[in-house]
Amino acid sequence: YVGHVFGPSSLEAEDNLLHLDRTLADLFAYIDREIGLDRTLIVLSADHGAPEAPGYLRKLGKLGGYVTPDRWDTKAAAERIRARFGLTGKLIQGYDHPYLNLSDEVRNAEGIDLTALETAIAEELVAFEGVAFAFPSSRLREGSLPENALTRAVLNNYNPDRSGDIYVVFNPGWFIADFDGLSVTVTHGSPWRHDTFVPIIFAGHGLAPQPVSRRVHTVDVATTLAAIAGTRPPDAAAGDVLLEVVGR
Repeated sequence: YVGHVFGPSSLEAEDNLLHLDRTLADLFAYIDREIGLDRTLIVLSADHGAPEAPGYLRKLGKLGGYVTPDRWDTKAAAERIRARFGLTGKLIQGYDHPYLNLSDEVRNAEGIDLTALETAIAEELVAFEGVAFAFPSSRLREGSLPENALTRAVLNNYNPDRSGDIYVVFNPGWFIADFDGLSVTVTHGSPWRHDTFVPIIFAGHGLAPQPVSRRVHTVDVATTLAAIAGTRPPDAAAGDVLLEVVGR
């Protein structure tokens, strides 16, 4: 959690990366002794990117800040929603990044139109500081979102059996300062480039060094490894074979 607590451009993150580099050096030295790096294919990637901390962004003259979902239920917008739908009591159960969850009291209210309620709350949320978009789960289930890279990423995150009621997208550089109960500087989980841009490095096994500037995806790794091994890719694999790797 070093990156979460201190940010990716911190001295702590730099120190952590140096330790990782030494650990990898020891691992590769062991592999070279026991097997030979000339007989080894190394693949390095990541499951998400690393956004900069809001304080660091502001020093660079960029926008950034923190969002406080635990206060949304006390805002005037929540009172407008209660009045419009004839609700009383707790409106929001909580926020589990990136989803807002309605309270059980609201979900079980007699005669409530949950689709209309989710839509109304989403419309109010986009007026809050730091919020870029809010998508009701009803629209995610239907797939009725504009077709673009951001909404494709949102839909890829949605699972009707596990996801919350409203998907909230913060503005770039805006975060909640909490990660599983830990007070943090930054977190990830957005569809913005700072979270989706990661390295994919293939090295060794007769590969010639070359940069690849076209857009590829981390899901391409599994299908590419299957092609190299001469096996079927996993049944749920969605990636493409990277010809720069297998066509050497």
